[in-house]
Amino acid sequence: MLELRGLAKAWPDFRLELDFTLARGEIAALLGPSGSGKSTLLRIVAGLEPPDEGSVIVDGRDISALPPERRGIGLVFQDYALFPHLSVRSNIEYGPKMRGAGRDERRREAIDAAASFEIEALLDRPPYSLSGGEQQRVALARALAARPDILLLDEPLSSLDASLRLRLRSEIGGRLRAEGMTALFVTHDAKEAFALADRVFLMREGSIEASGAPEEIYGSPRTAWSASFLGRGPVLEIIAIREEAGILVATTGIGEFACASRSDSMRIPRPSSLFFPAEAPRLIERGGESSYVARNRIRGSVLSSSFEGCSRRISLSCGAPGPGTDDRGAISLELELPSDIKPETGETIELEVPPNRCLILPGATPTRREE
Repeated sequence: MLELRGLAKAWPDFRLELDFTLARGEIAALLGPSGSGKSTLLRIVAGLEPPDEGSVIVDGRDISALPPERRGIGLVFQDYALFPHLSVRSNIEYGPKMRGAGRDERRREAIDAAASFEIEALLDRPPYSLSGGEQQRVALARALAARPDILLLDEPLSSLDASLRLRLRSEIGGRLRAEGMTALFVTHDAKEAFALADRVFLMREGSIEASGAPEEIYGSPRTAWSASFLGRGPVLEIIAIREEAGILVATTGIGEFACASRSDSMRIPRPSSLFFPAEAPRLIERGGESSYVARNRIRGSVLSSSFEGCSRRISLSCGAPGPGTDDRGAISLELELPSDIKPETGETIELEVPPNRCLILPGATPTRREE
């Protein structure tokens, strides 16, 4: 088990401050934008950076004062950090050697670790002769062969091409779970975090904005900032909120939206934002009637349309000048429609959003800089 108690690290313009616990065998992701403190936190846990306050606890033992080599923690760097003068085999055997394993045991463990990542044929080659994907497999095999109490991974797949990233993502998750390994990895890629982690910590400006299972973080964003960062759909500034027959009606720069939340079941946050998933809006056919009278409608001009397999992503310019508008006095929305709907660029379309897909979230609508 990994526990961070009252951990803090401060600079003149930034402060990292958090607490959390990671259960034995759990795989967790630190997800957030650049500069949110993810890699710094990893370095503190690994012993490469001292905290100003707080403790790092592993299985009930305070390791805060121990050097990196005595912490029982493995670290996989973004740039692999393989020993260039050693063969792949010797790189993988390094961890078992440091813990006192004999030659035969080291060789056996290196072969087993190499087999896990399908690199047996590379064992006698030098690292410089390998591709990026092969080097990453070697780095992971070396880390696992060391049998660390906890494995830390700092953006381990960010430098790889898309297809290789997908393949290794599956391999890493399968191997970590097969080993019962406790792991904490850093990423700014939400899809990677959701695919690999049992739990996601969403970080913002040195603290944890939200945490939970991937399905929870993705399906039920808790703040306007987290919904915007995850790119789940539009996040609109709420200008005013009123109650009608126990239902909340939010006024935004593109119109009014009735929301699923009842006014007697929640405390309306200030400031607050309106969110709905990008795939929630439904096209109103020409001459068709909306189910929601004048509310929950979006009318705008198509700026772009791109086919993405199962769906079509459109950029829509809509609304009148007001809060959150762009230089042309319009609000631009990124939405998803079924792939068989093919709006033309410049075409004006109208959509409706079911009230049960509209959420009122605490927090102001993030600016691009905040995202």
